[in-house]
Amino acid sequence: CDLFEAETSLPAMSSRKSLGSVGPGSPMSEHRGLTLSQKREAARVEKICNALAEREGVPPWAKSLLVQLGPLLTALLAFIDASTPVVMSAIAAAVAVWHTLPKQAITALYGLALCFFGGHYTVTLAAAEAFRVSGGERVTQCLRDLWTDIERVKVANAADNKKDDDHDGRLDVDQLASDKALLTRKLAVVLRTVDPDRVVQALGGLAQAFAGVLATLKVQFARTVALAISISDNLRKPAAMLLTPVLAALIPPEYHHWVSPIITVSVKLAGMTIAWMLSRIIATCHSSMIGGLMASRALLSLASQQGWVKVKVDESLVDEVAGWALCVVGAYFQLSSGFSLPFPLNIVLLPISVVEWFLTWAVTWFT
Repeated sequence: CDLFEAETSLPAMSSRKSLGSVGPGSPMSEHRGLTLSQKREAARVEKICNALAEREGVPPWAKSLLVQLGPLLTALLAFIDASTPVVMSAIAAAVAVWHTLPKQAITALYGLALCFFGGHYTVTLAAAEAFRVSGGERVTQCLRDLWTDIERVKVANAADNKKDDDHDGRLDVDQLASDKALLTRKLAVVLRTVDPDRVVQALGGLAQAFAGVLATLKVQFARTVALAISISDNLRKPAAMLLTPVLAALIPPEYHHWVSPIITVSVKLAGMTIAWMLSRIIATCHSSMIGGLMASRALLSLASQQGWVKVKVDESLVDEVAGWALCVVGAYFQLSSGFSLPFPLNIVLLPISVVEWFLTWAVTWFT
């Protein structure tokens, strides 16, 4: 969410360092490349993480993680703050263009996506189809509801950060006595702003949709899942015999109880990788054939309707020749790269790649 709002008033200098101070060693001085308002918000985020770490009952490892999470979360929020307007504008432009395209053009684009990326994103494409069939409009509405509350919290947080109720020239959020007080204040802002019924219904709808899609994918990829489990089960014994002495020598004695879980996770990863690699090879051949023919027929039909060519799809082999040519090119593109995308496609499609990895793991091991 965009937490880095513009602030109009600056805190007065005082002998006691506060969030508004910018001298060496202050929290704000550690954030390079940020505006003053962003530095102040970054310092507040770190104080909130510190307050969570100081809560009673938090284990030591979690405390250390929360303290280190502050700068990482600050950088992430800064990135979201900068990228969100660009992403939303791009999505709006893409949707506008999508609605203006003729049906044949949309079919051709979908066919090309299948032809060149069907093996890369086998599970994601299947999940998208399952979402569409099982009620994608409801999922879209749930996401809209959550986004509405996120926008409201963003506005409320911006207004809270500008408050100076005692009119002393210093922002109220910069004068709180402790990190815990800042955490309590921001939680109160969130609780006052969000619509709990809408949030609960939206999260419940998303959870139900995810469970339904996951069940559909488990049935669709049952053979792949069974192969992955079989490979991992049969690899467990030889892996334990070979890796246990090596890991025992590398890991200190007080951590030897982690040797067995490490081997178990490793063979599961190996089984999943091998099974899904074989599945992707088959999916690549199938999707390249279907997508290539789909794209060639749609493009030829569009060209015929526009008067660019005088060819009847049902009476010509042009679409078949072009479709099979696309099939060969698409299959070669995917298989020759080992299902790894070249630059810059690997950057552009990174979010989809993350979704593909998560869905693959969930379908294989989630019960």
